[in-house]
Amino acid sequence: MRWEEVRQAYPEQWVIIEAIKAKTKLNRRIIEQLTVVDRFDDGNKALLKYLQLHKEYREREFYVVHTSRLELDIEEQRWIGVRAY
Repeated sequence: MRWEEVRQAYPEQWVIIEAIKAKTKLNRRIIEQLTVVDRFDDGNKALLKYLQLHKEYREREFYVVHTSRLELDIEEQRWIGVRAY
């Protein structure tokens, strides 16, 4: 799916999406293809589900976004140092 299709299918909802095809350009993630993992009316519940998914599937690229956003504007952040798992 593309973001425009997600916005039409899930209006005014929080969604957890997974990037299927993405690239980085000028510190921004450009998501070309995505899939909707789950949808929520409550942003807090969406975030809790995201944390669970991220913990279980660390190698996958999940995001929590609200479909009121016209575009996916995702800034890539670099982590420096040691991360505990």
